[in-house]
Amino acid sequence: LGLPEEAVEEAFGRHFRDGVEVTLLSADELREALVERDSNEECPCEEQDDSPVAAPQDLGNYELLRRAKSSTEYDAVVKIPVGRATVWSLGPEPMEMLQRDLAHLGGRFGITAEAKLNRDGNMESVVLSGLSSAIAEARPEAVQILKFYREGQWAGPDPGTAQPARLADGPASGSAGASAGSAAGPLQVPSEGVPDLRQFQYHDHTADIIVHSWGKTRAEAFAQVVVGMFNYMTDVDNVDMLNAVEVEASGHDLLDLLYHLLDEFLFVFGTEMHVSRSVEIVEFDEEKLRIRARGYGEKMNLKKHEQGTEIKAITMHMMKILGPGVMMTENGTQPRDAAAEEDSHERDGFPHEAYVLLD
Repeated sequence: LGLPEEAVEEAFGRHFRDGVEVTLLSADELREALVERDSNEECPCEEQDDSPVAAPQDLGNYELLRRAKSSTEYDAVVKIPVGRATVWSLGPEPMEMLQRDLAHLGGRFGITAEAKLNRDGNMESVVLSGLSSAIAEARPEAVQILKFYREGQWAGPDPGTAQPARLADGPASGSAGASAGSAAGPLQVPSEGVPDLRQFQYHDHTADIIVHSWGKTRAEAFAQVVVGMFNYMTDVDNVDMLNAVEVEASGHDLLDLLYHLLDEFLFVFGTEMHVSRSVEIVEFDEEKLRIRARGYGEKMNLKKHEQGTEIKAITMHMMKILGPGVMMTENGTQPRDAAAEEDSHERDGFPHEAYVLLD
C-alpha cells in the first residue's frame, strides 16, 4: 500500500476487528469493478410507457428492471452466478462447449457473454456486457444455458469431469452451507393451510436494515425472516400465491443455517425472480443442521408489484437467534436474561425470535 506499518495498523485497526480478511486488488481490477458498478447503477432497461416493451416477468434481470425509466440506452454489465456460495469445476470438454454456446449467444444478441473464472480456474458466473435492452433479452437464454450444464446434459460427460458444485451431495468443498437449489419438477401451491403471517418488523441500521421476526417455534421465526426479506423488496400483500419454490440449506451452526436459508431464497429470486409471500418450513433438523423450505408467491412484475429496496446480500454481522432462556450471536451463546434489555424478555406467546442484517 505504500504506507508505513504504523499507518496501516492505525487505519485498519480503527475500522476492522481482529481476524478480518482484507482483499487487495490491483488498480486495473479495481477500475474494472468501479466501471461495472457504475454501469449497473446507471442502466435503465425499460422504455417509455408509450412504446411497446416486453412484459417485465419475461425479462431476466431484476437489477436492470429496477432502473428509472428512460429512452436512452446505456452499456451495462450483468453477472449471473452459477450458485450461491458455490462454483463449478468443469472438465475441458464441457467448458469448451459452454464457452462456444456463450459465444453463439453473444453473437445472436450483439453482446459479449463470457464465463468468469476464479483464480483456481473454477467458474463463478456468466458475465453479459452490452446494451441494457439486449442483455435483458439475452439473459433468460443465458440462464437456460447454465441450467443445461448444471444438470450435466452435455453429451457423454467424462467420468473424471467434476460436476457443478450445486449438484454435489452436501456442502461443496470450501463452501460451508452450499446447498441444493430449487427442487426438481413443478411444485403445487396447496389449496388451503398455507401460513400467511406477518410476524416481523424492521430496525434501521445506517444504510442497511435489520429484519426482526418472531414465532411460536424456531421454524416459524426463520420463515418469517424470509418473508420479511421479500417484503422489504416489495409489498408482499400484493403478491399472489400462484407458484411454489423449494430450497434446502445446511450450516455448521444455527446462525450459519439461517444465513444459508436466506441466501438460497435470494438466489432463487435472482435467477427466477420469484417473490415468496408465504414461507413454510417443511423439514428442520436442528441436530444435523439441515432445513428444507417452500416459498409460495409469483414472479416479480413491476407493473403489478411496488418497487422496494434491492437486497444485494445477507450478512452474518449482528445476526441473533433467541429462544427460551438463550440467545445466540456471532460472539457465542449466552443466557437470555443476561442480554440487553430489548432481548432479555420474551414476547408473549412467541418465545423464538431472529434478527438479520440485510445489505
